[in-house]
Amino acid sequence: MEETPASPTAGSLGSAVLPCANCGEETVHRILRLDRPGRGAVSGVARCRACRWTHRFVSARSPTTTVDLIVSRGAASERREVELPRLATLRVGELLPGVQPPVRLRKLDRRDGRAGTASPAHEVRTAWATADVPAQLRVAILQGARSSTERIPMTPGLRLEVGGSLRLPSGPVEIVALRAHQRTWRRPGDAFAAEEVRVVYGRRAVTPPAGRSPWRRERGTPSSRARSISRDARSRSSPGVSRNRTVPRARSAVAGATARNSSPS
Repeated sequence: MEETPASPTAGSLGSAVLPCANCGEETVHRILRLDRPGRGAVSGVARCRACRWTHRFVSARSPTTTVDLIVSRGAASERREVELPRLATLRVGELLPGVQPPVRLRKLDRRDGRAGTASPAHEVRTAWATADVPAQLRVAILQGARSSTERIPMTPGLRLEVGGSLRLPSGPVEIVALRAHQRTWRRPGDAFAAEEVRVVYGRRAVTPPAGRSPWRRERGTPSSRARSISRDARSRSSPGVSRNRTVPRARSAVAGATARNSSPS
């Protein structure tokens, strides 16, 4: 069958993905003709590029609704409005459809003032979400009375055990405790899956080499700074009372006799 010349409007569209009854799925179609623009719908004639079947089509735009979206990224948050399909179902714990970069829903505030775990988009006033980033494992590295924190990506299937070791970008550490299930576990052999652990407490498994700059950031700061001047009064030794000698030192003294110069009387 010879193709029908496309109208100028159709030529600007070119092709589209449309459902094909002959193929039983959505395929790429060549737009042959477009009807006059309808209210909220596009119709015309198209040909399937897979099976070459020519048929009429009607593509109606699904109604949308505006939802306030608040995305938390650590200590900062961002607020914006997003357009979502009116009948799309939003569920807490799932990704918000059609939003890039992906965000995961944490809370839904409905227009009737109640909170819900699953609601159609047109019933939601505000959606609270967090940036969908890979889960991270928090590691507290103990150094005397001080500690530093590092975060590493959580490896699926990783099992952590008190007494075991964990390799960090800054070097290996020995696990001395695990924070899981609302308590801290310290006995050797206590073990949990990484997904159950909130904090890993570790100590350096090797002694830092002296004079190496990569370790300088790990050195602790003294709790109090030394002062060059004391603020408290201090007792000092006295040179004693100065007295004028009235008689000469004896000739047998260690320093010998004292010569006195006196004016003749």
